[in-house]
Amino acid sequence: MLLLLFEIGNGRYALETNQIVEIVPLVKLKKIPTTQAYVSGLMNYRGKGVPVIDLCQLIENTPWEDTFSTRIVIINYPLKNKGDRPLGLIAGNVTETVRTRLSKPPPTGVFMDSSLYDSEEAPETTDMIQWFDIKKMLPEEKITLLFEEEE
Repeated sequence: MLLLLFEIGNGRYALETNQIVEIVPLVKLKKIPTTQAYVSGLMNYRGKGVPVIDLCQLIENTPWEDTFSTRIVIINYPLKNKGDRPLGLIAGNVTETVRTRLSKPPPTGVFMDSSLYDSEEAPETTDMIQWFDIKKMLPEEKITLLFEEEE
């Protein structure tokens, strides 16, 4: 399985690449009035308005940092009985993918850096990485509100 590694605040996360539509640079966002602080706004993605979530604001309660490696990861968010909807996620240090033998997250959802790698060239670190489970990290009751106008 191929995983995208990224950071939210001081934490490292891994997302299955089959859930990713595209990774794009930061773009100007249209603020959406009366939304939660973690909703950064709407972006124009191929002619459609796509809501963008600030993962750092959502998880760490601090806004994202504008660095060279900060990106918007566009995913297809699966809404019950409504199909997939594009959703942008702002994350930092979006620079690395890794192929792993893992087929599912460990029971805790957290693993050590070295347990990701297939080869013997695993880094000499013991950083903890959390598996980014879209449905657990982005609960549907919060995300559905962003798509109400489409109903």
